[in-house]
Amino acid sequence: MRETRDNIVASFVDIGSMFLAYRIGVAQLGVMAGLAYGILDAWLVIWQRKRIAEAVHRFLCFFRTRFFKRRDALPWIVD
Repeated sequence: MRETRDNIVASFVDIGSMFLAYRIGVAQLGVMAGLAYGILDAWLVIWQRKRIAEAVHRFLCFFRTRFFKRRDALPWIVD
């Protein structure tokens, strides 16, 4: 139930994001730019979501292990 609700919210956010990108494109350069902005946003937000999330996760794991050691935050933990 919780996952379904999260997916519905994510879908509304995705659609809103595409409409916002379209509006920005139309305001700046016209209808064709609006369509291009909307399609690019759809490609990024919907079809590249998994790749972007994995890249962010890898970066955070690298950052956490490279610069932030567990013993710095919790000095009583023995490595």
